[in-house]
Order: sequence, then C-alpha cells, then structure tokens
Amino acid sequence: MGSSGMKRKGRKHQPKVGTKPEREYALHQEQHAVAANFGVGAKGWVFWTAIVAVVVLVFFAILGMALWF
Repeated sequence: MGSSGMKRKGRKHQPKVGTKPEREYALHQEQHAVAANFGVGAKGWVFWTAIVAVVVLVFFAILGMALWF
C-alpha cells in the first residue's frame, strides 16, 4: 500500500510571494534569526533560571568577600 491516500499532518503551505501573510511570515522568521544571533533563540526558562541563580550566587560571593576583608 502506498502513501498516496494518506493525509499530510502538521504541514502548512507557504503563502504566495508578495502577499501580506508572506510578508508577516518573513518578518517573523527574521525576528527569530536576530534572536538566535543574540543567543536567545531556543533557550528555555530552566536555562535562564540557572543563569540568574549563578549570577546571584556570584554577586553574594563577591559581596561576602568584600565585607569579610
């Protein structure tokens, strides 16, 4: 049996070139590309929580050392 009768799932057709939906799609893709260049593309909340925890830990370590001496 072939797959010719099967429905395609999860596939979205691209909008025609020059239309408003195509321009919006292109803008959205550019925004994702810019975010990825800054390194915030696919990072989740766990990653950012870990970064904040490390920064806070380093801050208090430096503060503690400054008050100790």
